Amino acid sequence: MMDEMENDIATVNEELRKWMEEHGIPIEEREEEEEEEKEEIKGKCEICMARDAKYKCIKCGKLVCPSCYWIMFGVCRECISEDIMKKWRERGKDFGIDWVK
Repeated sequence: MMDEMENDIATVNEELRKWMEEHGIPIEEREEEEEEEKEEIKGKCEICMARDAKYKCIKCGKLVCPSCYWIMFGVCRECISEDIMKKWRERGKDFGIDWVK
């Protein structure tokens, strides 16, 4: 499942790069950040210490497991205020999007 998601992201990134080139939008190369992204994530989650880490928080840099990470925002649960988490949980899965039926 994770490999499929990574492949999908790589495809989207390549399509976005092509679109930007076609529209004359300059692409800033982030060599240093790209190297960091390639860095292998190993060890236990730095928050719960129970599960294997799979992600790195973009705000604090902690290595965290899926349960302690908000994929939508790219941050760990310690970097999101209780207020924000409560609001998202109360909204449920309805993000205000009108779905096509």
